[in-house]
Amino acid sequence: MKNTLKNYCNTKQARIFTALVLSGMLSIGSSLSAIKSATAAPANYFAQTANEVLKENIKTNSLPSRVASAVLRDLSDREQISNRKVEIVDYTQRTWRDGCMNLPKPDEFCTQALVPGWRVVLSNGSQTWIYHTDNNGRSVRLANPYILTRNLPQNFPNYIEDAVLEDASGRLNLPTSRLNVIQAQERTWGNGCLNLPRPDESCTQALQKGWRVVVKAADQTLVYHTNTTGSKIRLNKKESEVTEARLPAKVRDAVLRRASEESGLPQRSLSIVESKPTQSTYGSLWQVTVAAGLNRWVFVTDDKGSRIQLSSQYGETPNANLPRDIAERVLVRASKRSQVPISQLRIAEVERRQWPNSCLGIADPLALCAAVVVPGWEVSVSDRQQRLVYRVSESGTVILDEKASSADNNTQIKPISIPRSELPLPLDSGVIFRQISSGGFAGRTYETVLLDDGRLIRVRIGDSNDSERSVRRIPLEQVQRFQRLLEQQSDEFNNVSYPAPRGAADYITYTLTSRDGTVKYNDASQNSLPEDLRVIVNTWKRISTTSQ
Repeated sequence: MKNTLKNYCNTKQARIFTALVLSGMLSIGSSLSAIKSATAAPANYFAQTANEVLKENIKTNSLPSRVASAVLRDLSDREQISNRKVEIVDYTQRTWRDGCMNLPKPDEFCTQALVPGWRVVLSNGSQTWIYHTDNNGRSVRLANPYILTRNLPQNFPNYIEDAVLEDASGRLNLPTSRLNVIQAQERTWGNGCLNLPRPDESCTQALQKGWRVVVKAADQTLVYHTNTTGSKIRLNKKESEVTEARLPAKVRDAVLRRASEESGLPQRSLSIVESKPTQSTYGSLWQVTVAAGLNRWVFVTDDKGSRIQLSSQYGETPNANLPRDIAERVLVRASKRSQVPISQLRIAEVERRQWPNSCLGIADPLALCAAVVVPGWEVSVSDRQQRLVYRVSESGTVILDEKASSADNNTQIKPISIPRSELPLPLDSGVIFRQISSGGFAGRTYETVLLDDGRLIRVRIGDSNDSERSVRRIPLEQVQRFQRLLEQQSDEFNNVSYPAPRGAADYITYTLTSRDGTVKYNDASQNSLPEDLRVIVNTWKRISTTSQ
C-alpha cells in the first residue's frame, strides 16, 4: 500500500512538472510569435486596435445610450432601415441656441433658452443622416433628410475638389477635414465669367465647360462654379448658405439705442441689416451695421453691449448712375405709398431709360406733356411683400407706374428677388427637384422631393409621427424627360418670387427648387407666371400625382 501510494505521488509530481515545462514552452513560443507579428506589421496592428477602440467609444462610452437609441429608432421609423445596417460614425456635444435645436419648422415658435445636446451622424455606408438632439434623447430632429455622401461622378477631377475645398476652408475658417463635397455636376457656362460676372467686369461670350460643385460643412453650404482645369473658381453667393452667429438681444437693443442717439432718428426708423462676430486684442467683439434709408452706421461693441463705438458712417448708393438725392426721394415716396418705414424698403432694381415726354410716358389728363425726350431711370422699390415701380427723371421728377407695380395691379405681377436669408438650402446630391407647399385653410406644410432613382417622397413638416409620409416610384424615362425640361428652362429658376396680388387670402405658396435655383409662386399668382415656368409647373403636377 505504501509502495503504491509512493508510486502514485511520484507519477503525479512528474506529470505536474511535465505540464509546467510544456506550458512554459508554449508561453514562450506564443510570446515570440506575438513579437514577430507585431514587428512585421506594427502599423496595421495599432491602426486596427485604434479603430476598434474608437468604434467602441462612439457606441458606448461618451454618447448616452438613450440618445443613440433615440436617433436609431427615429431613423428606422423614417427610412424603414434595420438598425443593424446603420452605424453612428460621429457625434459632438453642442449647445443649441433655441428650443428647436437650430432646426425651426415653418411658423414654429422656438424658445430662446440654450439647450445642451448632441449632433449625431449616422451612416449605412452610402447615405448619411445628421441629427440634432437634446441631452437625453427625448427630443430629436433630423437636419438633412436626403444627403448622400460621396455620390460624385467618376470623372470629377481630384484637383478641382482640392481647389474648391481649399477656397471653402479659407472662407469658413475650417480645416478641409471638416468639409465635404456632396455634389458635383458638369456644366457649360454661358460666358468666361462662369455665369458669375463681377461688377463692371467684361466677360467673353464663349461657352465655358466646367463644374458646379457644392461643399457642405456642419451648418453651411457653399456653391461653386469652376472651369475644367480649376484655374477659375467662383463662389455663387446667391445659392450659398453661410450660417452667421446670432446677435444677442441685449447687444441689439444697446446698439439701436446708440444709433438713435448718433443719428437723431427714433429707434423704430432704424434696422440692423448686418451683424458679424470679430476678434481683437480685447477679445470677442461684434460689428453691427444699422440702416435708415440709404444711411449706414457701423458700430463695434463687446458681447455685452456695454461698450459701443461708432466705426464708420456712410451713404449706400444702390446704383452708380442713380444720384443719392433722387434715390432718397424715391424711397420717401414709396414709404408714404406703402405705409412701410424707409428702413424696411430697398431699391431692388435700377434701369437707365429715355422717357418719351415730360410726363415720363404716363398719360395725365390734368398735365400738359411736352413731346421731348427726357433721360432718367426706372426704379423698383421692394419691401419683400410688394414692389413699387417709379419713373424718374434726371431733374428729380418721380411718378409711380401703377401698371408695373405689383402692389396696385391684380392682373400683372412682376417677380421680386427672394432675399438670401429666405432661400431654401440647395438640393442634396441625388435629388432632382423639391417642392415645399404651405398655407391655405389647413395651414399645413408639405415637402415633396424627386430623387434621380425615380423615388417620389412626400412628408408633412411638423408631423412628429410621420403619419402622412409616402414614397412612390416614377418611371425613369419620365424622370429623365423632366430633367431635360429643367435644363432647357434653367433660367426660370433665378431665385425670384411671384407674390400674391393685393386682396388675395388663404392661398397656398409653392417653393420650387431645382439644381439651378428657386422660384416661388402661389395659387393667386399662378396664372401670371411666364409661359416656360407654367410648363414646368404643369409637368411637375402630372409627375407628382403619378405612381407606378
